[in-house]
Amino acid sequence: MSPAPAVSVVVPAYRSDATVGRFLDGLRRQTFGDFELILVNSTPADGTAAAVERLFPEATYAESAVRLLPHEARNRGLEFARGDLLAFTDPDCRPHPDWLELLVAAHGRGNRAVAGAMSVAGEAAWFERGVHMCKFWWALPGRRPGAAWIAPSANASYERGLWDEIGPFPGGFSGDAVLSWRATAAGSPPWFEPRAIVEHRHPGGLRELWDERLLRGREFGNERALHERWTRTRLATAAAAAPMLPPLVLARAARESGRVGWGRTFVSTLPVQLAGHAAWSLGETAGFVSLLRRGSAAGRVD
Repeated sequence: MSPAPAVSVVVPAYRSDATVGRFLDGLRRQTFGDFELILVNSTPADGTAAAVERLFPEATYAESAVRLLPHEARNRGLEFARGDLLAFTDPDCRPHPDWLELLVAAHGRGNRAVAGAMSVAGEAAWFERGVHMCKFWWALPGRRPGAAWIAPSANASYERGLWDEIGPFPGGFSGDAVLSWRATAAGSPPWFEPRAIVEHRHPGGLRELWDERLLRGREFGNERALHERWTRTRLATAAAAAPMLPPLVLARAARESGRVGWGRTFVSTLPVQLAGHAAWSLGETAGFVSLLRRGSAAGRVD
């Protein structure tokens, strides 16, 4: 067996044959070469396997006959990982050539968890840019480095020792948030490295955006309330205040995007962002109400 690489890059795939070639090309161009790729594909009938065989034949490739949610697939991929650093991204992303080099350097400065920046593909159209602003205004390139609340699983890395303390990824779609909170609780909050960039694609239209944000808003609200052990009073307050979330988030996004040169994109895509934030707010509200009906998230009533 070959010596263990410094980094294991773990990637889930599902209906990814339209983007995986672009992703693999970006990974092939990395300036840091001591890494392995582990890709877990939940759609064996698509073209992902052929693309990996053609463009990255040395990868560890695994297939699942049943649909794995992204974090389930990442956990499966980690069973094959040999590196001391575990890096995560997605097949609809394209990493910049110095992506891994900058993540590794950030770990070398003593950070056990690192979050990189999220950009959007240069060819992305207006709606796609709006979706990106809605999802990642808080992780745009150009923001100052520092502690991050959440390391997005499309661009994050963890030391294996820390991973052994806080992993694996929880199920659902909010596992990256929960894992980040666990890292912070363990004394190693994710460090935001704005120069370690991946470019994300966002397929789909308004209906897909609305449904996704509604679902993930509900799940995120539930996970946060459970993690922080909210009482019934806090749940009720959060449910009542949730309708104010879209304007508050948009105000913060306007400020941050203006600081890093994304102000024009922010203004031009406001309708898309507003729709996405409104769906998220409704999802969070529904989640809080559901928890109230079941009793306090902390299992007690104040």
